[in-house]
Amino acid sequence: MKKLLSHWYWVLLVGLLLFNSVFKGRIDLTADQRYSLSAEALEQLEQLDTTIRVDVFLAGQLPKEYQRLRIEVETTLKMMAEEHGAFYVSFIDPFAEESDTDVVVQEMMQYGLMPETVVDAQSQNLAQTLIFPWAIVNNGSRSVRVSLLEKNLGDTQEQILYKSIRQLEYQFLDALVQLQVTEKHSIAVLTSHQTSEPGLSADLLQSIKPYYNLASFDLKALKDEPEKTLENLNRFDLLLVSNPKEAFTSTEIQLIDQYQVSGGKSLWMINPVQIDQDSLFNNAGKAVAFQKNLQLDELFFRWGIRFNHNLIKDLYAAPIVMAQGSGNSTQYLPFLWDYYPLAKADENSLIGRGIGNVWLRFASSIDTLKNGLKKRLLIKSSPLTKTIGTPAMVSLQEATLQRNPEFYDSGAQPIAVLLEGAFTSLFKNRLRPINATPFVEEGNSASVIIADGNFGENQLDQGAPLELGFDKWTNNFYHNKTFLVQSIHYLLGQNDRIAVRTKPLSVSFLDWQKVEIQQRKIKAIVFTTPALFLTLLGLVVYLWRKRFSG
Repeated sequence: MKKLLSHWYWVLLVGLLLFNSVFKGRIDLTADQRYSLSAEALEQLEQLDTTIRVDVFLAGQLPKEYQRLRIEVETTLKMMAEEHGAFYVSFIDPFAEESDTDVVVQEMMQYGLMPETVVDAQSQNLAQTLIFPWAIVNNGSRSVRVSLLEKNLGDTQEQILYKSIRQLEYQFLDALVQLQVTEKHSIAVLTSHQTSEPGLSADLLQSIKPYYNLASFDLKALKDEPEKTLENLNRFDLLLVSNPKEAFTSTEIQLIDQYQVSGGKSLWMINPVQIDQDSLFNNAGKAVAFQKNLQLDELFFRWGIRFNHNLIKDLYAAPIVMAQGSGNSTQYLPFLWDYYPLAKADENSLIGRGIGNVWLRFASSIDTLKNGLKKRLLIKSSPLTKTIGTPAMVSLQEATLQRNPEFYDSGAQPIAVLLEGAFTSLFKNRLRPINATPFVEEGNSASVIIADGNFGENQLDQGAPLELGFDKWTNNFYHNKTFLVQSIHYLLGQNDRIAVRTKPLSVSFLDWQKVEIQQRKIKAIVFTTPALFLTLLGLVVYLWRKRFSG
């Protein structure tokens, strides 16, 4: 007995080594399974047949909060590497070999890696740290940038990190999908009818290009051969229409109608109201808003929706920047602009999950009507909304006036809607502009319709397109692009690309203010607890051996 007890620790050590050599897996005991990859991620990793290299630039001297993000990034990539043997990860400090910060920033920005300035207010000091929360995923022939930060207007630093950690698996999985995708659905981007200029839709199209084949489509190209136009249109899986300004003819409406009832999907961004924004922001500071007639009302009415020719004013709105004063005393100040509602996408829909605020500009409301189609409201204004009928005078001076919540009494207004089900042709039992055969009377399809033509348009900086959702005047970022990309994924049946984004995680953070106040107590506990534990353990072992040796 004495001999066995004197060597019990050797037996335990050998047992642990044998167990570790035989059992290579991990047991995830967390309630949210945060240390387990989703089924979608495991499936994608199984399909990888190439070596993957991931370079992470969130390294070096990081603020305390972002050290947590780095650990989570490392944990996520480690889990992926365990599932795919040829998966290599490197953490690179951008400032390690270059002391000139400006040189590093310029070089990184050339690759589209924008820096993030973090203000650290710990220890009663205010310090600014520049970090690059980015990674690049490469398979030897292609590279994909991965943003490690999920930002939303008004979020605290803790909220930003919480959302970022939640989206890590999705961001890296999405990059792998972009690298591996071979068979792509095709999207027709409508270029006739004075739709969004190429520069204004550039970022949206670049964002969906890795997943889908894109092609420009002109409904007017073959005016004398509408049957041929319909045949060409039916080759595409989705029709993307962004901010048309020219009315559609009855022939063109029948082409769209037959495309939809034949199973083609569509995404529409339409301005029911027209306003000269150049006059509003550049010249007089005033502009008249009036009804825009695209001749599509009857088609959409058959689909069970109706555009209202009004403007939405929302108490919960995005700011615009205006000049105050003159000469050397001029100041550029932000003012909340009621005509730029900030809306939250429907979290209960697959399209809207995990998305922050979207930015609307001179949006209108949509009425839904009863028919056989299933309708889901994807975007609504806040309950503190006022609708303005047209024609109406819009003045920038309104932004400087005091806002009275009692004025916003119209209630939440629908702005975007998803239609699904059996679409019935507008031309069923009617004379048709085209006597094309066969004529389809009804068919299953889906469509997302947004009553804001500017929703998918990015801003320009010296002629170059900026990221969709970024406002260069206020440096705020909104989630229009994510909403549109997820809408397209949903319409084309790529729901697995959205599912990972909504993986629930419970992320806890240290309260640094409490840490700062109680740091002496915490340090004393941290340093004395192990010593007391070892002393107690030694005493127990001594008494145990003394008892059995006696």
